[in-house]
Amino acid sequence: MENEPTPLERTVIDNIRRIRQEKGITQLRLSIFCGTSASYIGLMETYKNIPKLSTIERIADALNVPVIELFTAPAVKEENEQAEETKTEHKKKEQVRKQIKKEILMQLSNNLDDILQLI
Repeated sequence: MENEPTPLERTVIDNIRRIRQEKGITQLRLSIFCGTSASYIGLMETYKNIPKLSTIERIADALNVPVIELFTAPAVKEENEQAEETKTEHKKKEQVRKQIKKEILMQLSNNLDDILQLI
């Protein structure tokens, strides 16, 4: 009876497969870059081989990603990206508000100068 991979092992393997495919890297090419066989990568991606930490480190290097990225569940990564986008949006809105405030104050100052000249 085969051992079922843990949720963390599935996350790591799923991330390896996803990143490899996103970068257009074949299983053979990945195996060459990280010093394993292509069959090992294929078996790993079907959960028949569970990579050791040292292999995960080599795979991360071969994929040119931080090791932590392989351990991060996609939902967590998406939440972090969304949080960063929200921060960026808030910063942009704040910059727009400051610019509008500056323009309003400038206009008020000009109007006040005009009124004072009339008096």
